[in-house]
Amino acid sequence: MIATETFSTFAGLLNNMDQFAQPDTIRSDVGDYDASLESDPALAFLSDGAMPDDLSQTAVIGIIDDAVPFANQRLTIGGKDARLAGIWMQDGAVKHALHPGIGADLPFGTELRGAQISGLLDDLVNGRLADEEAIYRKAGVVDFSRGSTQSAAFFGNHGAAVADLAAGFSPDDALARNFPVMAVSLPPEVTRDTLGTFAPVYILTAILYLIQRTRRLCKWLESKHGSPVRLPLIINISYGILAGAKDGSSLVERFQDAVSDNDHPEVGPIHFVLPMGNHRQSQTHAVLQADGADKLDWELKPDDNTPSFVEIWGPMRDSPEPPEACMQLVLGRGAGDLERTGFTTHGTFEDLRQNGRPAGRAYLQYRRFGGGGREVVTLAMYPTLPSLPGADYVQPGLVRIGAVLPDGDAVDAYIQRDDSIRRFRSGGRQSKFLDPGYQTHDPAGRELPFDQRGADTSVIRAGTVNAFACGFNQIRVGGTYGDEDTVDGQPTGDVVHYSGLGLVGDGRIITGDVTAPADRSRIRPGIVTMGALSGSRQAVSGTSMSAPSVTMSLARILAEQPDGFEVTPQNIAAVLRGGPRPRTAGPQNTKGTKRF
Repeated sequence: MIATETFSTFAGLLNNMDQFAQPDTIRSDVGDYDASLESDPALAFLSDGAMPDDLSQTAVIGIIDDAVPFANQRLTIGGKDARLAGIWMQDGAVKHALHPGIGADLPFGTELRGAQISGLLDDLVNGRLADEEAIYRKAGVVDFSRGSTQSAAFFGNHGAAVADLAAGFSPDDALARNFPVMAVSLPPEVTRDTLGTFAPVYILTAILYLIQRTRRLCKWLESKHGSPVRLPLIINISYGILAGAKDGSSLVERFQDAVSDNDHPEVGPIHFVLPMGNHRQSQTHAVLQADGADKLDWELKPDDNTPSFVEIWGPMRDSPEPPEACMQLVLGRGAGDLERTGFTTHGTFEDLRQNGRPAGRAYLQYRRFGGGGREVVTLAMYPTLPSLPGADYVQPGLVRIGAVLPDGDAVDAYIQRDDSIRRFRSGGRQSKFLDPGYQTHDPAGRELPFDQRGADTSVIRAGTVNAFACGFNQIRVGGTYGDEDTVDGQPTGDVVHYSGLGLVGDGRIITGDVTAPADRSRIRPGIVTMGALSGSRQAVSGTSMSAPSVTMSLARILAEQPDGFEVTPQNIAAVLRGGPRPRTAGPQNTKGTKRF
């Protein structure tokens, strides 16, 4: 049911993918999955050298990220047998598919099986390929003639770091073969688009791929061993956005909750691990009373050649039908120039003007969820730096925002992410909320990690959690300093100052279901991981590094305790003594709290 609803919602995008995806990635003749290919040793999920030793203590690690380096030795057995049972390269050109039947059931991109990757590694060892980069070129992952960003061409990348922490082993570690990997490499468009516009389509199809291919892996192993095989699947998704309902109502969260909450034929339990996000100090969340008098300043940065977005979310209502009186916004710039929206119907928009020129647009929607619903107004402002002569733009500076509801209840305002990813140079500049009562540092000049009790400010750090990570069954991971302080030889794991904060129903503010290192210490940033090529290293910071550490730990737990282990944050933390553990923040400003 949820799958049908999910993909019907994105039907327009799926039917017009050539408008936003690389045209050469689109498959025009999608067919059925061909199970007969699994019997070909050259196309099998795993080569003989990568077969698990003990299926009763085996778990599958799923990775959804960018540019997963499938040829890196840390994802192999002995440097020659790939542990990746399957990888879907969503930005792969169809013409580059090494075998026309592998991945023929996928709507876009290309696929490789473990035995194919092992064959490429054998070509490298025996001199038929010049170097490791040649593997990626032969597989079509790197092709500079395509005129698009080649994420896999970077020596250091996000996907390599995540893959190492979630599934990396030394090639000679005997334990490695009990953790086969299924992976999806997201296209550069998803990384470039910090708004998350297209991310749900790619992430949801990636999840379906991981589930279906893990099910086929179980059937394939079952055919070889003659007894039922039901392997658990732990999926790491180190991606996130800033704006959203943050109440578990998005289709991404509902889909993951439904998957984790149900048994699946021919595969074991499925769990999702996501980061809390890195924007606690970004001043992108505020709470204000919707009485028209409580105002909020939104600062648009100069030289921003991308649009800026704010979402204003009303309270949850009991009825699935929208209220007759619509939420309105009161907007202004400087001392005057105030205007009020005049929404009369949900699902409509109004154009905004500044000094007689187009300035942006406001959209009103009613999002239904769990028998009720919430109003949301999305405020979209033009860039402050026009991309072309004559293009619409707005002046940088402050936009004053107020909201009006009949009962004057509190609303949440979230700014969407708009920074510029270095390799894409999109030209985005992150806007933020300003409030005179918001304190960034204490009198000694130290950055404040939490909101101060009783602070008179609408802008708060609470609620800065990754908007993809507010479901009911996900494992959300906050970031800590790995080795800064120790007690009895164990790290204290002080929470990093940027790790996102979530709100729960009783007003508590939490740093995650569990936590794990996001930086080595305050003075030594980054977690050292593998780079794209074998033997290379990089230091990467953020809760995107915390999540895969917990993914690896959870995979080991489920492999070692396949029966009777209830996957809850408390149980995971109890097993991971001295590592990730639940943390509850101290006294907070809890204005407008709700469930995270």
